[in-house]
Amino acid sequence: SGFLCGPGLLITNNHVLGNSAEASQAEAEFNFEHDADGVLGRPIQFNLQPEQIFFTDAELDFTIVAIAPHSDSGVAAERFGFIPLLPMSGKGLPGERVSIIQHPGGQPKQIAIRANKIIELAQDDVPNVDLTRFIHYVTDTDAGSSGSPVLNDQWQAVALHHKAVPAPNFFGPSSVPVWLANEGVRISAIFNRLERDRFSNQLAARVLERLEQGLGIAPSRSGFEARDDRYEKDRKPFKESRWQSPDLGYDADFLSENLPLAPIVEPLLEAGDIAPLNDSGGDRLDYRHFSVYVHEKRKFALMTAVNIDGNKFIHPGSRSDAWRQDLRMDSEYQPAGNFYERKLADEAVYFSRGHLVRRFDPCWGDTKEEARLAEADTFHYANAAPQHQRYNNVDWGDLEDALLDRAQTDERKMSVLTGPIFGDNDPVYGRDREGGPWRIPLTFWKVIMLQKTPDTLAVASFMVGQVQYVKALYEARVFSSLSAYTREELAQIQTTVTAIGDATGLDFSSLEKFDVQAHLESTRQTRWLRSAADAMI
Repeated sequence: SGFLCGPGLLITNNHVLGNSAEASQAEAEFNFEHDADGVLGRPIQFNLQPEQIFFTDAELDFTIVAIAPHSDSGVAAERFGFIPLLPMSGKGLPGERVSIIQHPGGQPKQIAIRANKIIELAQDDVPNVDLTRFIHYVTDTDAGSSGSPVLNDQWQAVALHHKAVPAPNFFGPSSVPVWLANEGVRISAIFNRLERDRFSNQLAARVLERLEQGLGIAPSRSGFEARDDRYEKDRKPFKESRWQSPDLGYDADFLSENLPLAPIVEPLLEAGDIAPLNDSGGDRLDYRHFSVYVHEKRKFALMTAVNIDGNKFIHPGSRSDAWRQDLRMDSEYQPAGNFYERKLADEAVYFSRGHLVRRFDPCWGDTKEEARLAEADTFHYANAAPQHQRYNNVDWGDLEDALLDRAQTDERKMSVLTGPIFGDNDPVYGRDREGGPWRIPLTFWKVIMLQKTPDTLAVASFMVGQVQYVKALYEARVFSSLSAYTREELAQIQTTVTAIGDATGLDFSSLEKFDVQAHLESTRQTRWLRSAADAMI
């Protein structure tokens, strides 16, 4: 058996189609089923197109292959629709019932409706099975059911059925085989396997693009300050004397409420996830009007914090284009040219340098020299995020400027926290590069603390990027019927600081009382934005 899982994609087991040669000799047959009157329909055959897309994994026992857009008789494949694959885990829990659509014994389509339950097997019963990647259920299947979708009551694919699990003592009384359960490959595990190779395997990337298209996720627009970076160069670190000023760094008292950073990063500090500074014993890099914390294991910034005074903005002049490491922190935690320069390794994709703190955000003060120094500070690798045009170019548009314009106060002031969401299954990049490999975050967040009135703060929280991988945000797609936005629209979400805290491990409890989205009496606290004007403060 098998089923369509995205536009022009069919999924089945590796033991059904183990290589592209087999797939090229196979065809997919639809409509092999009885109608309401019990009349067997005429099958409709489609050729497979492994020369376009073919990805298989024997360990997880799945194969995804492209299918011809039209059958031999001219019927469009899109007539049959597809079952979108959802990357989050938790779509099926022990005790819940699931259904299977299958062709047991090669017979016409049969449906086991609510005739099985998800069960938990003890690890001793299946000692060689990773229970985080496989799920077990009780049902009646047969040879030929391999590759069937296992569906929950919302008709979401929970797993790809692949085999029955025998009991440790396989033969019972009278030599009758004893089976414990059936086993399926979790859809979340399939996504994780594909995601791991997103930047190193072109076929995995193509499959993910089609699956995401099926989820209604349009490619992110070009973002931050997308540009040709061939002329950006590494420069020597600034001397220690540059960092002697006591006025450097994020100011917790910049707005009407005291908003320190230490409580926010405390959980990650206790977990040992924040990179230390050299010699000083600290963990925070302070620059002009902003600060940066770097993730010790992922070696990219985990959070930046900047104070912005819109009334004191001064244009710093021409763009610096000179990136550099910071001597206050070991270079191990600051991927530089070894990560970004194309000539150093042959990669499937390449990344450009992008700002987390925008180059203009800290450019305010009393003199142009202050603005120029602040702009140069933003060109530190500690403030850089790897970006690729098709995957994670983060486009915040003019979000901060638009919200500043809506402040009901003469002082146009805000503080902004920004960072990536690090996932365990983020794609790997740079295996052959010095200091590599790295795992690349695909989703970014921003928390804007706006001085809305002289005595009132408003906190608005946003995410952008591959947001379908963030479980807390999936509701935004469920309630919009998986409809896609165009490339011209922002692939951006307004959510709550609590949701961002859940996704990052940061503690935003000090900001919750100011969170405008969390105070709405709505069952859905996540909203897709089509423009900055849709943001609520």
